[in-house]
Amino acid sequence: MSAEPIVPGRLAGTLGTIAVLARMRATMLRRSLREHPGPTVAGLVGLVAAAWLIRYALRGDQHTLGLLAGAWVLGWIVLPLLLGGGRGRVRPAHLRLESIGGFPAAIGLLTASAIGIGPAVSLVALAALPVHAARYGTVAVLATAGGAVLLWLLGLIGSAIALEVVGHAGGPAGALLTGIFTGTAMGVAGSLWAVFPWVSVLLVAAPEEVVRAMAYVPSGWPVTAVTGPTGQGARRMAALVGIVALCAAAYIMLVRRVITTGVPFRPRGTTALPLVRRAGDEPAARRGTTAASPAGDGRAQRGWRAWVPAATRAVAGRELRAWMRHPLRLQYLAFAVVYGALLAGLPLLSDVHLLLPWAGPLAVLGAAAMSAGLVGLDGTALWLPLTTPRGERAEVRGRALAWLVLVAPIGVLLAVAGVFLAPDVDPLAALSTLPALLGAGASVPVWVSLLRVRPVADPRHPTSADNPTDVVSVLVATGSGLVAAAPVLALVIWGPSEVAPLLPLVGLLSGAAAWRGGIWLADERLTRRGTDVLAAAGQRSPPPETVLPLTWDAGWYRENKPTAWALGLLTVGWIPMIPQGVMPLAFGIDSGWIVAGHLSGSAHTAVGLAMVGLGVAMLLAGLVLWDRRPQPGGS
Repeated sequence: MSAEPIVPGRLAGTLGTIAVLARMRATMLRRSLREHPGPTVAGLVGLVAAAWLIRYALRGDQHTLGLLAGAWVLGWIVLPLLLGGGRGRVRPAHLRLESIGGFPAAIGLLTASAIGIGPAVSLVALAALPVHAARYGTVAVLATAGGAVLLWLLGLIGSAIALEVVGHAGGPAGALLTGIFTGTAMGVAGSLWAVFPWVSVLLVAAPEEVVRAMAYVPSGWPVTAVTGPTGQGARRMAALVGIVALCAAAYIMLVRRVITTGVPFRPRGTTALPLVRRAGDEPAARRGTTAASPAGDGRAQRGWRAWVPAATRAVAGRELRAWMRHPLRLQYLAFAVVYGALLAGLPLLSDVHLLLPWAGPLAVLGAAAMSAGLVGLDGTALWLPLTTPRGERAEVRGRALAWLVLVAPIGVLLAVAGVFLAPDVDPLAALSTLPALLGAGASVPVWVSLLRVRPVADPRHPTSADNPTDVVSVLVATGSGLVAAAPVLALVIWGPSEVAPLLPLVGLLSGAAAWRGGIWLADERLTRRGTDVLAAAGQRSPPPETVLPLTWDAGWYRENKPTAWALGLLTVGWIPMIPQGVMPLAFGIDSGWIVAGHLSGSAHTAVGLAMVGLGVAMLLAGLVLWDRRPQPGGS
């Protein structure tokens, strides 16, 4: 008999929790919209995309519509991780001091998460599914609308789980996801000429292989459930309900664990270690085997270890461990690998196989560009090599060696995979430029990062907002790789066919020369200006960046003409150099929009070289103007 009043009491408590959390979320959202216009702008863009999706649903292909709906839900889950969507969110950790159970807390948190611009726009976009099903009758509209709501719940719960788990994973999981997502976005943007024809075919009617694959994608089930056999449709809708229920159960368990322990999935008995140790943190038993005091146990060194000093090996080991633990380094590496692979692989959509062997060189070049500011992540830890005899040399060589050990296998693997996937393409040029790019990428970014130090606020606890690179460092590191590969490319384009067997040797010599030059420059910089580098890396308040207006502002343009022209030149300069110059000269790609493709013979070569020169001149002018831009505060 006592159970009767308990159920209404629990229900009232759950409803009260939901109401409180919903009001908290509404207040946070209202204040954030007043302070930052970004979510409003993103919401308007999302509404335009949702309107296009609904318009496509009226007469478009049902399998393509399911694919687009799935992409929307996936973007809803991933994009908040990249754009800081968890800042104004009510989190389970906020409820640790409240006497709330896991189930009411999870329901309240999901209700609060549903209040926002993203969920509202997503609900409008997924309304395209019942709009498409209107041609099959009222029952089909109702069934598809239920499936759209299930997909909306899947996106809502998936986004909440991703924000909680990735946000508490110490950084690596979120960094890898961010690097993969940004690399994919940049790779697709860099290969639009190859993606557009495939997208146009997909929008007209999905190919047969896409139709077969969509049978296993949940976003296509609501429409196929009303167009296929009744039994099959019921099974697919039941499977979609089961997926949503499993995700909801997982989120309830996650919230319950966070409320009780404070973290989602960290094993008991483990503690988080800082990424950068301070002086005195190293255990006394291990202080004698650091880079400052190489191990001297008297054992003979064999093999390649005999050629590398112990101090250099210690620095290389430290750097390799930092690459595996540091979120930003993982993000940069994942971005470079995905970006290079997509730049070489996406042209397959237009039956262009020429770039496949270049997947390795492109990934190596991207990794070098993204490593051009890593010294800024070290903070005051740079005093260790400065106070160690010959520590500067060990620091420079250890960093370069660690980068080479990490990136060289990736570049070779991607290049070999491209050779196997495109057996009809001559891979000699790509394989010959690979050692040149590796030599330059291992050493020159070390010098660039010492030359242009951009510190982060707290090196021991970096976040995705910390970005120690700038456009000048990235372009210098990229340009060094292109200069190192220039002898090989020049022989490939203009050299006689008899010199083809010498291309690997030329690539090795170019890589060795680039390695030696970059090491020498970095040695000179760290040895002669080490105190300046340490002072710059130890800054906790980096100089304010130039604020760029979101809309056209004539007054800002008059006061910041160098900045505006620099941004324009650095953005547009790549167009004449890469698509209009390098692609027709090096790869023979002569699409209709490439100017050199309408010419032949010497005119073709001259126009291609002129485009490369124009692009290089624009980029150099942009760099000069960027360095001469007015600094905030009058500095």
